[in-house]
Amino acid sequence: MINLIGNELKKIFKKKTIYILLIIIVGYIILSNIMIKVTDNGFQYYYYDESDIEYIESYLSELDPNNPSEYPDFASFKRQLETLKLTQKYGNKSWQAYIINTKLTGYIDTMIEYEYSNGVTEEEYNEAKDAYDKALEKLDLDDWKYFANQDLELANTSIEEQKKLLETAEDQETINSIKQTIANLETEKQVNEWRLEKDISYAPTFLNNAINQYYMYQTSLNEYINRNVNDLAADELSYYQDNLENASLNRYYVENNISLDSNSRSSFLNLFSNYELFILVVGIVIAGSIVSEEFNRGTIKLLLVKPYSRVKILLSKFIVCLIILVLTIVFIYAFQLLVGGIVNGFDGMTTDAIVYNFDTNKVESINIFVYVGLIGLCKLPMYILLTALAFTCSTIFTNTALAVSVPFLGYIASSLINQFALYYDIKQIIYFVTPNWDLSCYLFGGTPLFEGLTPIFSIAICVIYLSLMLVLDCIVFKKRDIKNI
Repeated sequence: MINLIGNELKKIFKKKTIYILLIIIVGYIILSNIMIKVTDNGFQYYYYDESDIEYIESYLSELDPNNPSEYPDFASFKRQLETLKLTQKYGNKSWQAYIINTKLTGYIDTMIEYEYSNGVTEEEYNEAKDAYDKALEKLDLDDWKYFANQDLELANTSIEEQKKLLETAEDQETINSIKQTIANLETEKQVNEWRLEKDISYAPTFLNNAINQYYMYQTSLNEYINRNVNDLAADELSYYQDNLENASLNRYYVENNISLDSNSRSSFLNLFSNYELFILVVGIVIAGSIVSEEFNRGTIKLLLVKPYSRVKILLSKFIVCLIILVLTIVFIYAFQLLVGGIVNGFDGMTTDAIVYNFDTNKVESINIFVYVGLIGLCKLPMYILLTALAFTCSTIFTNTALAVSVPFLGYIASSLINQFALYYDIKQIIYFVTPNWDLSCYLFGGTPLFEGLTPIFSIAICVIYLSLMLVLDCIVFKKRDIKNI
């Protein structure tokens, strides 16, 4: 068997196909890392150039604000022009850009409406103008805390108002609605307290993004405040846990002042998301051609005259496919680490991966290399099964094009199959391979998409499907007539 495997490996590495695929992978890894470095402008809010301002000014000159049919467009573009000019003044990476485009637009609208229509009273205009001028003063003074304190004060006031409403509410639906509103306001209060306590401005930085992400995921969690999590269906529980994980991780970043800005670290953590297709291409192309080419070229006769059983010959070919698959993963793992570090720096690679453990309900750190390795191990069943499918098609149909096409079709359709089963509540889907072949959903106490799935069950399903394909391969290959080939 070892000699057979060795001979098969020699034949594989004599093929131009394997080197073409490796060159493509190498080129893509290098290019993607360079593009990340070249195009990375850090976090920023608004993308614009001088042509945007020129276009709006030109368009405004053609509109008549006194024409009722044209006024809505005029007011909209006038506001855009004012906000763009202000943003240009401070820069789209400044904290001022966020304030201008979120908190000042209402004041600008009021002043435009007062100037060009009769929809605003002088008192309303003066109030908006005073607030606008005050805000501009704070922008010039670089006083972002003024706005954070405003938001914090508003949140506290709103919480008190909602609590009073809660005391007088009678029906359960209203009570639940008020409780959720209070929870959202408490979340808003929390993020503003963090800003002031941790000195995190509205500037587009990692920690500011973490605060915003926390707010988004935590408000999604607040939707479940009146529900028992234990009663959630599997798909709802998965959605809930996704929000819980992301909210907890971003909270951890903020509370511990952790800023993870390294591009090389991010690319490495997402290794299998970024390069999964290339792993499958190598595995499927090799497996899809390793048997069919022997028949198409007529070399199968020379192979079968050797003193080995047909089963051993076939299994040696499949083992070689798995070896190539694993070598491809190891190569991409090492090459991305090297190229990512050279292009974008190795600094972030010393920082552990931060994960949320649902078993302990705590945020934990894990060595970044171990983490990526675990993700790879969990996705390996999917890679092996798709490789085995290509191998089976190659053995049964002896058609390389078909053997390569079918697994890719299965890979593309897998998520659609799962979503279809979820939508129509097809419980028998748990006995199919697609919900079971990615074990990463179980990592750190995660919940799978469908009820009834467990790690042992999923592994068993994968083993059964793999065994069925290999048994079918052996039966067909043993009975194959090669006299007329």
